[in-house]
Amino acid sequence: MSKKTETARDTQRLTDGLQRGEADAQEEFLRQYAPHAFRLIVQITANTQDAEELTQDTLLRAMQQIQRYDPQQASLETWVKHIAYRLTLNHLRKRPAPLLTLDSDNELFTEAEEEALQRAFAEADDERTELLQQALDDLPPDELTLINLFYYEDLPLAEIAFITEAPPGTVATRLHRIRKKLYHLILKQQQQ
Repeated sequence: MSKKTETARDTQRLTDGLQRGEADAQEEFLRQYAPHAFRLIVQITANTQDAEELTQDTLLRAMQQIQRYDPQQASLETWVKHIAYRLTLNHLRKRPAPLLTLDSDNELFTEAEEEALQRAFAEADDERTELLQQALDDLPPDELTLINLFYYEDLPLAEIAFITEAPPGTVATRLHRIRKKLYHLILKQQQQ
């Protein structure tokens, strides 16, 4: 039996147990998926207390709505992250963060900008790492989440699209614009 088949069967057993309200299935679900939800939420909120509360809300909602889970659309982990993402953004909308915008947001990178950004990421030394971290700190939560999902969790565009309810092409465009914004934020920091 292949590992993928085994994983699909384990997921089916878990979701069946959740639908029947079995305590063992609930315990396994919490143990297995709480870390994934918490990691995503704390990246978005940067607040451990909010992340803990939102993680509980996410897992409770997922267990209550387990009959809506469709393994043909996404893995159970991705589905849980989708719920976490939506709940967290709704939570943050109640307390809006200041947004950064760029006048040239719709322009494509010039070749020189693209090369400079590639060098900045490729030749990361302490100074460049600090500049990048400062620029990342200036991103609004939804943009930082996309960066984290794509670069740090190494998720494919299709999974990010499912989590964020955006078409993969839109996710790719947003990632491109965020990279450009980071480039401009780093340039601005270097000029200060």
